[in-house]
Amino acid sequence: MLKWFDRFPGRLERELEEFRDRGLNFQLDERQLQDQGRVMLHGLLNSEGGELELEVAYPDLFPYLRPEVYAPGLHLPRHQNPYQGNLCLLDRPTAAWKPSDTAAWLVDNQVRTLLSLIAEGGQELRDGEAPQGEPASVYFGAAPGTAIFVPEEALVVDPNCAAGSGAIFCSVLEPPRLQLRGLLGELVTKNRKRKVRTVATADQGLASRFGGKRVPFRWVRLSAPPEGNTPFDLLEAANAVRPGFGAAPWQSVLDGEMSICGFVFKEEVEQGVWEDAWIFVVSARPHGGEEVAYIVRGERLTPRDLGVRIPALTNLSNKTVAIIGVGALGAQTAVELARSQVGELRLLDHDFVEPGNSVRWPMGLSAVGFPKVDALGQLLRTDHPFTNVELFRHRLGESAFVRSGRTESELDLLERLLDGVDLVIDASAEIAIQQLIATSADECGLPQLYLSATEGALGGIVASVQPYVGGCWMCLQTAFDDGRIHLPPHDSGRAVQPRGCASLTFTGASFDLAPIASQGARVAVEMMGGSNHHRVDICSISAEGARPPAWTSHLLKRQEGCSACALAEKRAA
Repeated sequence: MLKWFDRFPGRLERELEEFRDRGLNFQLDERQLQDQGRVMLHGLLNSEGGELELEVAYPDLFPYLRPEVYAPGLHLPRHQNPYQGNLCLLDRPTAAWKPSDTAAWLVDNQVRTLLSLIAEGGQELRDGEAPQGEPASVYFGAAPGTAIFVPEEALVVDPNCAAGSGAIFCSVLEPPRLQLRGLLGELVTKNRKRKVRTVATADQGLASRFGGKRVPFRWVRLSAPPEGNTPFDLLEAANAVRPGFGAAPWQSVLDGEMSICGFVFKEEVEQGVWEDAWIFVVSARPHGGEEVAYIVRGERLTPRDLGVRIPALTNLSNKTVAIIGVGALGAQTAVELARSQVGELRLLDHDFVEPGNSVRWPMGLSAVGFPKVDALGQLLRTDHPFTNVELFRHRLGESAFVRSGRTESELDLLERLLDGVDLVIDASAEIAIQQLIATSADECGLPQLYLSATEGALGGIVASVQPYVGGCWMCLQTAFDDGRIHLPPHDSGRAVQPRGCASLTFTGASFDLAPIASQGARVAVEMMGGSNHHRVDICSISAEGARPPAWTSHLLKRQEGCSACALAEKRAA
């Protein structure tokens, strides 16, 4: 591809000319242009503080993206990368820069504005800058694939604790290795009498998700971010706080040995708000390899940090949902609810994952051979640790359950499944199962949500039932039968029997089912939020062309003389 100055003839000349027109003495780095084909300018800006040396680096994708302005001799308290020296002159979104803007404008206008705001300080600076914090930890480049999750308890460590030791809790599924991943599970320190005191312990529920091996480490508190952002700068800073702490004891792991040192310091997490942050340095000795050192970011893993992106869903953390059937619709709905931080999910299914399921199930070949509830449960526990998951691996109506001599009856199992839940979701697409669940849920006065797709994935149903408010599941069937609510389109010729499968299944792509699962999760959240939702949403997907799905909504009214509604009310009374 052509360089930007060749693709846009005259643009480089215009850039240089505008510097001259503004009285700015900036020179093109001819050697850089010749050797690397990149544009770099060097010059001086006359400011109230004197002459300021600046460098302007044009990106390869100029003018679509902005140049960077570096001030290597300047050390601003904010709006400057403390390690590379580039200045923060525009908001981060690319919309702050227009392709018609020039680097001369950045220097002459934006640099001067920044310097003026910094000089004013106080409220003038606060009002003139973007309303956000400048966390220092973002300037520490972490090794790809590494992460140490930091719970809330480790973010409120006593500031008087200068140093100590701790443990990284690793997952059973991810034993400790040189590419470190785990939970900061415990922090301890020693007083002057060398008595050990625990200063932070991860919440038991979260710690239980990381039930594997524990790797010891040492940590120190820094009064400010270190002057350098390399692993060696950090280790030197540790030794300055507590001699020897930059060389923590070596620990054997799966693929070698490692030594871990942690650092806690204050950073600005919001405009004017400062809280603890963590970074770590891992010294690693691979089997048969040379010793290296790398940085691991401390990733905040708390309900607060997850919930800030979904503030409307904070009430879900104390909700429990039972899902019957975790096929293509039920499994994806479970994933969406776990992402929404639902407190507990109870999953019931009997089926196993097969290779063919991977085209429309949340997991691929890694799950083949496992029961669906087991594979899905492991996924949810691993990726969404604040959602408790309870598994019910069972086929309702299975005669082998009776013959097995188990003391728990299916009625007991069903009662355990539904006990204390806030919502029942039936994604079984089985009429008899739906009727069973409807009757059982009505007896308990539980809200219900029914999800299904039609043959060929040409449509779907999202039907919500609120006992004693609107119509019941039987009212829904009556409305379908008499045509007051039209069923979504379907293609009866699309059923297939994959080789080796004992049953026919419908055809249809995951992206056709996604709108139905998404709408199901949306309605589920609304119902748990206290809405007396009793509505039937019908999705129609065009078989011709890529037209978007069309939705129609119908109020689910109680049918006159409905015996199921009358019986439910009688039981409730």
